[in-house]
Amino acid sequence: MVVCWVKAGICDKEVIIKTTKVSQIKAEITFETQCKYVRNLSKKLKEINIGEEMSKPMNETTVYSLSAKYLCRNSCVVPAAIFKTIEVAGNIFRPAPSTVEFIKEI
Repeated sequence: MVVCWVKAGICDKEVIIKTTKVSQIKAEITFETQCKYVRNLSKKLKEINIGEEMSKPMNETTVYSLSAKYLCRNSCVVPAAIFKTIEVAGNIFRPAPSTVEFIKEI
């Protein structure tokens, strides 16, 4: 199981994403969060075909299609974090920290 913690930004919501490879091609995804938008997404995004999802153009993926439907803003970093967990669970890439940090306000 791969576990990823996300603090999404100005909304101050935290999300824990758990992704488990359950077969050669499938992964199950679960979420722990107080964010109502991610909870709604989690009702639809429970299992993913790793190879199909990772080989599609971003705008055609299940993760981003459902995120566009259920999340509250385009800038939410949760979909990218979901993909990071899929990569690691699918043994495509090793886990590595990812950061979005503002260093200067204009």
